Amino acid sequence: MNVLTIAGFDPTGGAGILRDISIFKLLGIPYIAVPTAMTVQTSEEVLSTSGIPTRSIKEAFESTEDFRGVKIGMLYNEKVVRIVADFLRKRKPEFIVLDPIISSTSGYPLITAKGIKEMKKSLFPLSYFITPNLEEAKLLTGEEELKKIANKLHLMGTKHVIITGIESANDLFYDGKKVELIEGSKINFSFHGSGCFYSSYLLGELILGSKPLEAAKKSKKAVEAYMKAQQQKDN
Repeated sequence: MNVLTIAGFDPTGGAGILRDISIFKLLGIPYIAVPTAMTVQTSEEVLSTSGIPTRSIKEAFESTEDFRGVKIGMLYNEKVVRIVADFLRKRKPEFIVLDPIISSTSGYPLITAKGIKEMKKSLFPLSYFITPNLEEAKLLTGEEELKKIANKLHLMGTKHVIITGIESANDLFYDGKKVELIEGSKINFSFHGSGCFYSSYLLGELILGSKPLEAAKKSKKAVEAYMKAQQQKDN
């Protein structure tokens, strides 16, 4: 059965729908996609964004085939968030992985303030996983201490929390009962779209039968393996 990616379109292919599709292809998982926004960007910075008409998003959702899991990325504004939430409540997929994208690495905003508020209210309670990086997690919770951040995110309704990019390249996993550190390797290489890579790989592993913590660990390893491979190409 298909997985669905709901995200922005990055013409470079480094992030968004094209990155998600590349990961699903890598894992051998059939996919469908609905875009929420267009971006103009290079591999280093976002130059501008524009929303897909909400009517077009609704019609695209209505035409989708069955799907077992969903990866959600860029949502643009509160109107899109509501459309996505309404759609997912009707279709009830087994797995929803939400990458709560707030801004690009270069600092360009990718969702409105009202959109962030609506995302927390409408999509966090539907999500099986949310995968913010540390800066996103701080902004979403207003907290600074890791355990408080993870607990507050969990209390917003999601079943599992992964906070990526904490000290020493580690990630933090929380399921409401236990906090577990997923250790990473320091690699002198970074790429835009790493969050998209991670969250789509995580969904793929869940679809393939991995348990939540196992899926998180496999996703971490996959991202690091990709970074090491790209680093070798550049050298």
